[in-house]
Amino acid sequence: MALLAAIIICSTGVASWKQIQENTDWGVLMLFGGGLTLSAVLKDSGASKILADGIVFLVQGQHYYLIGLLVATFIIFLTEFTSNTASAALLVPIFISIAQSLGIPEIGLALIIGLGASCAFMLPVATPPNAIVFGTGDVKQSEMVRAGIVLNIVCVFVIATFAYIFWLN
Repeated sequence: MALLAAIIICSTGVASWKQIQENTDWGVLMLFGGGLTLSAVLKDSGASKILADGIVFLVQGQHYYLIGLLVATFIIFLTEFTSNTASAALLVPIFISIAQSLGIPEIGLALIIGLGASCAFMLPVATPPNAIVFGTGDVKQSEMVRAGIVLNIVCVFVIATFAYIFWLN
C-alpha cells in the first residue's frame, strides 16, 4: 500500500523520487520491518506456542485477576519488540485455546490481547507512530523508554482490572 502511494505521488508530480529518498528515514523503516520479521519468526519457529504453554503452566489454578495481570504484562511487553498487529493476530487464537483449557471466558483473554497490543509506548520498533516520533530525532530512545515503562505499567493494571470486572467473571 505504501509502495502504491509512493508511485502515485511520483507519477502525479507531487514529489520526485529524489525528494522522497532524501526525506525518508530508511533506518526507521528497517527497524519496523525487523519487528514484523521477529513476529513472523516467533510464529514460524513455534516460540510463541512455547511461550503460551509456559503461561498456561504458570497460571493454571490461579485467580482470574492474576491471570489477567500476567497476560496483559506478557502482551504489552511483547509488543515492544514485535509488531503489535502481528502479535495480536498471532496470539488471539492461541490465548482463546488457553482460556478454554483453563476454563475461563475466551473473550476475556482475547480482549486483553487486543487492548494490550495497542499499549506499546517504549520502543521505536513497537508501532509505526513510535518509529515516526523517534525518526524525527527530537526524542531519544532513553526518553521513550522512561515515559513508556510508566505508561506500560499503568496499562497493565488498568486492562487487567477492567478485564477482571467485565470479562473474566
